[in-house]
Amino acid sequence: MSEQLLTRTAEHRDLHDNLNNSVLLGGLSPEERHNIIKAGHWLEFSQGEHVYLQGDNDQHFYMIESGRVELLLDAGSNGRLSVSQIGPGGHFGETSLLTGNNRSLSVLALTPLRLLAFDLETFNTILLSQPVIQHRLNISLAKRLRLSFQDHANSLTWLKSHRQETEHLLDPSFFPASSPLDSREQRLTASTIHNQVNKAVKQFANSTTPLLITGETGTGRRLIAGEIHKGGQYNHGPYREADIRNIDPAQMELELFGYGKEPLAFSQLGQLGLLELAQGGTAVLYNAECLEPDVQRQLARTITKNTFSRVGGETAIPLRTRIILICKDDPRQTDGQNRLLPELYSLFAGQHFRAVPLREHRRDIPRLVEFYLKRYSLKYGKNISAIDDQTLGKLINYDWPGNLTEMASVLQRAVVLGRSNQPLTDEILLGVPRSEGKWELNLLRFKPIRSFLLSRLFPVLPRIMVGGFFLLVLATLFFGPRGPHDNVGLILSWVVGWPLMIFAFFFLARTWCSICGLSVPGWLAQLLIKPERPTPKVIRHYSGWIMTTLCILLFWIETTWNAYESPRLTAWIITAITCGSLLFSIFYKRRVWCRYVCPLGAINALFSMPSILELRANTQMCLNRCGDHACYTGDDNNAGCPMFRHPFLVDNNRDCILCGQCIKNCKLNSIHLNLRLAPQELWNQENPRLSDSILVVSLAAIFFPFIVSQNFPGFIQLLASSLQHYGLPHNHAFAATLLFVATVAFYLGGYGILSRIIASATACSFKNVAAIFGYGMIPLVLGAFMAAHLEILVRGIWLLPATLIKLFGANENFAPARSLSPDITFMLQSVTVFGGLIASLYANWRIVGRLTAARKPRTIVTFLPALLLCLSAAAYLGLMQIPAQ
Repeated sequence: MSEQLLTRTAEHRDLHDNLNNSVLLGGLSPEERHNIIKAGHWLEFSQGEHVYLQGDNDQHFYMIESGRVELLLDAGSNGRLSVSQIGPGGHFGETSLLTGNNRSLSVLALTPLRLLAFDLETFNTILLSQPVIQHRLNISLAKRLRLSFQDHANSLTWLKSHRQETEHLLDPSFFPASSPLDSREQRLTASTIHNQVNKAVKQFANSTTPLLITGETGTGRRLIAGEIHKGGQYNHGPYREADIRNIDPAQMELELFGYGKEPLAFSQLGQLGLLELAQGGTAVLYNAECLEPDVQRQLARTITKNTFSRVGGETAIPLRTRIILICKDDPRQTDGQNRLLPELYSLFAGQHFRAVPLREHRRDIPRLVEFYLKRYSLKYGKNISAIDDQTLGKLINYDWPGNLTEMASVLQRAVVLGRSNQPLTDEILLGVPRSEGKWELNLLRFKPIRSFLLSRLFPVLPRIMVGGFFLLVLATLFFGPRGPHDNVGLILSWVVGWPLMIFAFFFLARTWCSICGLSVPGWLAQLLIKPERPTPKVIRHYSGWIMTTLCILLFWIETTWNAYESPRLTAWIITAITCGSLLFSIFYKRRVWCRYVCPLGAINALFSMPSILELRANTQMCLNRCGDHACYTGDDNNAGCPMFRHPFLVDNNRDCILCGQCIKNCKLNSIHLNLRLAPQELWNQENPRLSDSILVVSLAAIFFPFIVSQNFPGFIQLLASSLQHYGLPHNHAFAATLLFVATVAFYLGGYGILSRIIASATACSFKNVAAIFGYGMIPLVLGAFMAAHLEILVRGIWLLPATLIKLFGANENFAPARSLSPDITFMLQSVTVFGGLIASLYANWRIVGRLTAARKPRTIVTFLPALLLCLSAAAYLGLMQIPAQ
């Protein structure tokens, strides 16, 4: 430390004016100030020199005439932390003099510094003898204490949020423990993750120049930045991170550079910018691509000049901070260019490191699985250390778009659902559920609705009532009249029941499945038998294709043999589905048939996805507060989810039947029953299934033979006669089958061509495009079926009272009567189809945006699907507008 005693001469008389605004001397008369200044002695320090160090036995009190100092705390392994800064007119050093202890902080000159120093005797006899000084000193100490409390609280808040944000990151415990922490080269050699961290440390740790780290989310970019700091020249200084996404753009400049204050005031930590808080250390800007352009330009000037000024201030502050920017890779760029301004990117272009995504080092997956299982088993008080080989193979084959963050979330969920001392199998569910958006209203806030769903009578009583109703319908179908207009069971099945179920998809999602009368025999059987066999793996694995095949087969039987006018065929269809449900309920636990096999369930699953109703869970509540997960597993008094879905994993309506069982079991009120406006699951599917899209496209095609069988039965006879001329058999069923297969094949072929074109234009795989685009068609297909069944209901509802009267022996004749005129019916049909078209156009636009990501989509990618949707909607309405024959 260089120190020079200055002679008190006339050239320093102007110092009285420089200290007029001093915190302590401002209230004294000129003569009193002169006497006090005369009692002190002057010291000068160069920039970077210490006035004293933490632990020194310095016996002086200091007032700043010019310059600025920084108060530093030695935090051991965490380096030296900035506590505050003090400017001209401020003072420091009184705490040690008053307590008699050694210095608790170090004081560093940030700029050339000029101090007025008082020894201990002068401080006690002259300064403290002045009542004004003593009073102001007490006030100053009280203010500093209050600010210290605030800074401490802010630090705790930052640490807590930082700990939550980094929970899924790797930590040093992931690395081999055989080597000490300092032996970094030996420690980071066991895997690709180790090697890439080791490479980054070797390449960049010994430099102080700015660094750019890029990579996908969850690739360990922050871990790399932290290791570079630990191995670098600033490793004893502070390490600060800021997530730019969490900073208000209007406050971004203040957060980074701080803001100017009254020069005499004691600077609070919260009033310093990130670059000052990290002086002598490392400042990491996470998601730096979100920096405002003006802030990027200012940051570039700061790095170039190696100095910066606070907002509203003029003092040039030397930059003693290493800056690390962390940017997210976009789908086709990995270097940060075009996301940072050229003047800023050019400063980092030579200092760039890219974190490798997990799919490029799959051999690390087994060890990562072991690491996360250990972490979350400890957190949730379980002992789960392994997964079976088949599940591990699935994890290794998965692409992990969310990298380490997604893997941590998946394994966290698995540990929550798993049982101690048992390897994980079914609990591994890939794909992170997404929230639905902001336009939601939780209906469980309304007491009548909540009371109804919590009642022990729901869904038991409605299920029994519907089951009894189906029993009567089935008896009427088997033993009642064979005429289609005379059998009340047929009218209730196709004219009333089926249309109402189609309408219910949009308003009530898949609620019908929870009260389905066809499942009642199986439900009663399970009450007696209580089977515990798990679902066979082959059924789980091929469920989508099984349901798609059975659903298409069911529609083929209905349209080919005209089940809408055949009581016996309708009865056998209902019986077959009921028997399937009963058989699976006897052998397997819960509702395996409904979840994995039922053809009606397949229709319900898809058509419920655009519904305005959804059931979702508060994921954070489930993960952080729930200990029993009774909503999924059940308890001694209540069953768990019959559909094998944990509510906090539900991100779409496909597999939730709204039975309310999870609402009854959850003690934390985590379950929400929402009204929504935007069914984001149509375009945000994490794991789209090709089988779902194939079924949607097939249903879009099946609409045409369905309408033909309903409104134009003579067309099938005409087609059969035409086929006879070409040597084919004259058979109604053959002609209907040919129409059915041709229509479905035409739509599937067109969908395949469309998917191939879009895959080529977006550089995505054909399978991925074909799997996701079908979901965008669901609203239009649902709208078309709703419109068609509206006509069936309006045209045939008069048959219900007529057949009921005949059932009881009356012979009164009823003339056919529509409940709505054809014009009003067609207007409602047009509104329904047009609404479905608008929803499908929007969903497909969002899907195109997902496939093209940051790249501007080509016109054909947006235009071609929209054109085909509009043509289909026009064909639907055109066919429904033709009067029935």
